[in-house]
Amino acid sequence: MRLFSCDGQQRTYWFDVDSAGKEDAFRACGILLGQAVLNNVLVPNIFPRCLFEKLLQELNSPCARPLWLEDVASVDKDIARTLRHVLDYKDDDIGTVYGEMGWQRAGCPDEPLSQSNKMDFVRTYVDWFFHGRVAAQFGPLNHGFQEILGSSSLLRRMVDAVQLERIICGGVVPVDVEAIRRRATYEGWTEEEEAEYLPFFWDVLGTFTEAEKVDFIVFVTASDRVPLRGWQDLPLIVQKNGVGDAQLPSAFTCFSQLLLPRYSSRERLRSRLLTAVANSEGFGLR
Repeated sequence: MRLFSCDGQQRTYWFDVDSAGKEDAFRACGILLGQAVLNNVLVPNIFPRCLFEKLLQELNSPCARPLWLEDVASVDKDIARTLRHVLDYKDDDIGTVYGEMGWQRAGCPDEPLSQSNKMDFVRTYVDWFFHGRVAAQFGPLNHGFQEILGSSSLLRRMVDAVQLERIICGGVVPVDVEAIRRRATYEGWTEEEEAEYLPFFWDVLGTFTEAEKVDFIVFVTASDRVPLRGWQDLPLIVQKNGVGDAQLPSAFTCFSQLLLPRYSSRERLRSRLLTAVANSEGFGLR
């Protein structure tokens, strides 16, 4: 019986929209989350943060914030990217280009999509995405959670989603470069390069600050989440992508594949890698 669907790329779980009719199971999940907090037992950090925002919203917490496109992206990057394109589109044929997105099922205005109402359409869609679309799943989970913690004044007044996530799941797990290295595979490199050049890459990565390491993980995988069983389960592929100092590293995030040129020196490798990581796009919306 599947209650949640796994997004392998983002390493998170979200409600399976085909799991209606399993209210008791979802209520049990909510009770378990609440009991984990009461008993100081950490659960795996497998849910996107928007789940914790929704739990706080249901408690009418002043610390809860409205959900928006970055939250949609944490569940479905393709939908978030399309909604962003709708907002960015400037031409008058927007209704023709984006008019068949299932707006009506989300309760959007009963009128054609236009430049003047596109923000209303997107807002309504986001609200439906997080509420109406998963009401049959989230509702009983939330009820179970509130049965245990609904009377907590701390949760109702003082805790935001980041803090609630840490209470339930614990702190951030530091990036373990050595564990990732042991699992990594290489493509396009000679045996000599694997023995003499690639150690420079791992040494450089090991000198990054924790924030830079997390940025690197996002750069190559589009997620900052540790795999469920630890960093040793991250299947990083390091592929050779030419020779020379002009080109920046790039990545195919769907495959956790780093495209790494061979640079002239360790210093240039570090500089170009940091530049690429620092200038990568956030949330995959554009």
